[in-house]
Amino acid sequence: MENIQLETLSLENQKKLNMTHVESVDGFSEQSLKLTVVGKKVTIIGERIKIVAYNKSNGVLVAEGLFNEVKYQYKKQPLIKRLLK
Repeated sequence: MENIQLETLSLENQKKLNMTHVESVDGFSEQSLKLTVVGKKVTIIGERIKIVAYNKSNGVLVAEGLFNEVKYQYKKQPLIKRLLK
């Protein structure tokens, strides 16, 4: 049986972000956070972003700021696979 990991993301009043299963912080500024979460790339956009806590061993990240957008980036299948479904 396959072990599936599901991340959780909670956002309180658009100001406090809690996320689990964060594998790495790939980039960080006051306007964005770039993360790898369960093998997927996630970009979080906002203002005055600061990381309050990050524990790499258990994958928990807590950040504060004014969050406007969360983007999950997926790899597209090759065109031939999409056409031959």
